[in-house]
Amino acid sequence: MKAILFLMIILILGINSTAAAEERISTISVSGEGVVEVAPDRATISVGVVTRDKNAAKVQNDNARIASEIIKSVAALGIDKKNIRTGNYSFHQYYRQENNKRVADGYEANNTVTIIVDDLNLVGKVIDNSLAHGANNIDSLQFGIKNKGNLQNEAIRLAVRDARAKAEVVAAELGKTIIGVKNVSVNYGTISAPRANKMFMAAAEMDMAVETPIESGTLSCSASVNVEFEMSK
Repeated sequence: MKAILFLMIILILGINSTAAAEERISTISVSGEGVVEVAPDRATISVGVVTRDKNAAKVQNDNARIASEIIKSVAALGIDKKNIRTGNYSFHQYYRQENNKRVADGYEANNTVTIIVDDLNLVGKVIDNSLAHGANNIDSLQFGIKNKGNLQNEAIRLAVRDARAKAEVVAAELGKTIIGVKNVSVNYGTISAPRANKMFMAAAEMDMAVETPIESGTLSCSASVNVEFEMSK
């Protein structure tokens, strides 16, 4: 009796396996890409202050004074103080070559003030004020966006729609329809922003009456997905 029952179970399992194989659903794997372009609503400016002298104390004091004046002038434009910070500071001795030897020639302090500007109309004024109050250079100017999450989500939505559209084209050509999704993988959006690494050197004779023109352009956010769709038989 047990042998008969065992054989019946094996037979049932075999029938079910055959039926499952016959009902196996066809799938198609496609990739989709989404790109969103928007105008930036934030700029990050790195302002450099470099001072040199043979007297170490003078180098430090001059650098601190200039950096302080820059920060005050920028804050006076309406920039929130929480958006103004020291990005980098270094102090070291520098040398010159004399008779094939390195000879100490003084000290150098390098202070970078990072300023986040949410009103892009102020970017040119921030640069001009910084240079007018003693900055030696603008190390970098980078545009961005405050709410990156919404931008990335929109790029992902577009990527999914792109993948679905491609899958439907293929399915239609095969005389099938898309009936479901089996697997999905997402490469989250990356934001590519205009960036300026140009150094603006301050000059005593520069005409500060003319504001530095700044064009922010647009930034783009891209995302991609890989989707395995199920098709009808």
